[in-house]
Amino acid sequence: MKKNNFLNDFNKDIRNIIFDLGGVIIDVDYHKTENAFKGLGISDFDKIFSQAKQSRIADKLEVGDISPAEFRESLRKLCGFNISDITIDNAWNAMILDFPCDRIDILDKLRLNYRIFLLSNTNQIHIDYCMKNPKFEIIKSKFEKVYLSHEIHMRKPNAEIYEFVLNDAHLQASQTLFIDDTVKNIEGAKLAGLNAFHLTVGKTINDLFG
Repeated sequence: MKKNNFLNDFNKDIRNIIFDLGGVIIDVDYHKTENAFKGLGISDFDKIFSQAKQSRIADKLEVGDISPAEFRESLRKLCGFNISDITIDNAWNAMILDFPCDRIDILDKLRLNYRIFLLSNTNQIHIDYCMKNPKFEIIKSKFEKVYLSHEIHMRKPNAEIYEFVLNDAHLQASQTLFIDDTVKNIEGAKLAGLNAFHLTVGKTINDLFG
């Protein structure tokens, strides 16, 4: 198996790579969603979103415990605005930016020598939006299997989701690398025994594998 110079730095027999989606494969900017809601007149969106975190409605949406309709209604109650479904969805999806073709090329190259997988904390609203872009289906097709939190009812950084992927795909943790842009998800992966790399702001997988 041909080894990549970046992977050699791990001094491990890496045979499998698990990628996060937002911030790793596709570009995202969470401030875009914040600004979109503020643009609707919700000037205290920071407070609202903090309440949303406290009530865990976003987490519940990500693990499929509440439906998109229930999520929208919860947001309406938190902000006190009678906002339409499409307006909420547009603001919620504002964080999703580009689907860079050069990263698709990187995946094509990697899948020749490694088993590659996708593991994402996401939700039905975001996925429905992504599916409108033809490049998203292309991206999905590059992976041996795609694991989405709202479909498997687990989310990062909980150890159970990494263990689920390892068992489902018949992977050895010591031979598997996980790449994510969120520190707590990296820490969770390491606790599950995976090799893990934090992709920091300004870096892309092109810098690692290009």
